[in-house]
Amino acid sequence: MPGLWERVADLVYPAGAEYTDDPVRWADERAHIAYWTKQQEIVCSVRDHPNTAVHSCHNIGKSFTAATVCAWWIDSHPPGTAFVVTTAPTGAQVKGILWREINRVHRDAGLPGRTNLTEWYLGGELVAFGRKPSDTDPTAFQGIHALYVLVILDEACGIPEALWDAASTLTSNDTSRTLAIGNPDDPHSHFAKVCKPGSGWNVIGIGASDTPNWTGEAVSPVVRQSLISVGWAEQKAKDWGENNPLYISKVLGKFPTDSEFGVIQMSQLTRCRLQGPDSEEGERVAGLDVGGGGDRTVLFPRYGNTMGEPFVLRKDDAMQTVDDVVVMINDWKLERVVVDVVGIGWGVYSRLRQLSAVDNPGGEKRHQARIERFNGSEKVPKRHKDDPDFLNKRAWLWWSGREWIRDRAINLEAITDDCAAELVEPKWETKNGKIKVEEKAEVIARLGRSPDEADALLMSLVPGRPTAKSSTDTILSQRLDVA
Repeated sequence: MPGLWERVADLVYPAGAEYTDDPVRWADERAHIAYWTKQQEIVCSVRDHPNTAVHSCHNIGKSFTAATVCAWWIDSHPPGTAFVVTTAPTGAQVKGILWREINRVHRDAGLPGRTNLTEWYLGGELVAFGRKPSDTDPTAFQGIHALYVLVILDEACGIPEALWDAASTLTSNDTSRTLAIGNPDDPHSHFAKVCKPGSGWNVIGIGASDTPNWTGEAVSPVVRQSLISVGWAEQKAKDWGENNPLYISKVLGKFPTDSEFGVIQMSQLTRCRLQGPDSEEGERVAGLDVGGGGDRTVLFPRYGNTMGEPFVLRKDDAMQTVDDVVVMINDWKLERVVVDVVGIGWGVYSRLRQLSAVDNPGGEKRHQARIERFNGSEKVPKRHKDDPDFLNKRAWLWWSGREWIRDRAINLEAITDDCAAELVEPKWETKNGKIKVEEKAEVIARLGRSPDEADALLMSLVPGRPTAKSSTDTILSQRLDVA
């Protein structure tokens, strides 16, 4: 049991004080962590530079590295002199990503104080917290004063400029630091701006080829297995194509460039994946893209303005497909399903209508959803003189999705990177004055597979009859009504 003066000494001279100028040695001796080369570069940059920005590929331990920087900062400065503020695009990311890692580092290294989901206390004093304030709150981080302040911006692409400005007010003295770290998904984000030459930030880029699984750098088997693998990167080159924005960001660790003729822009899609509306109130509807000959059948649900996780199966038996889809309609309590009727989709559509208590009240009544058809080759009637002209309903479908995503009217947090790669792949052009989206066969030739998830997702956005339950549906149906 330490005596009074020993406890006082610990407060004035914490156990980690000798490591203030050497975070790499702190990690090795105090936290028993062996940094690999790029991790060393990051922590030393925080030590040496007021502002550090790290744009990196997928799965290189970004949040773990940021967590160790937080732990080193608190452990190596006397209590009362240091404070750490962390933020991320969503509250779930604050708790579930960075602070999960901070808790692990705190526990495994036996560091002083106590931590919880978003806070670190030394005695009765708060010394670090994670917060997701309102995107436009100019007072988000007011009232925090310390000689040594560290601000960590995790998943930095999704943090709006107003919060960057609010965070910067905390680090205006010479002894404070900012670390921004994340995937370079959005080329128009403030994160992209600070990563450009001349920004005044020390910028560190990490691509897959910089990691130990490419360079051969000696690391432990556990670390090697946790890092992005050569096999995964090679598979994504096949799945997405090396020119796809997802490959450029997630594998090369670079900011992609929005394609002038990409129907859906990577920058706008990223914002919907990080900052879309957070509400499931409204119509429960799904898009159904029916696959045959080995292609996937995808049922993609939308709950109000939030996309759920898709149901995916591969079955050539159309009636078995119907049975499986009926189960999901009932489980998800869907009110409406929009079915691509081209090819074998027509039979699935017809059978689902027969089983609907809404469409066929005298039939078997196996589900309660209204079943609607979608045929991308059909013409699009022009309802108003200012409406865009579309070559066909496929062009209208993708352009409608473009508008939902551009306006951040849909929450796409649940979609996978594979689905995102499908969404940003198709190109558009004008033909005889009409908007044309390239045919699915052209996308398949370039992507290497059918964009089934993207098509099903977009069909879930097709407006039905306007209802008070879904104002976004009503707005879209008024703007691009093809009923």
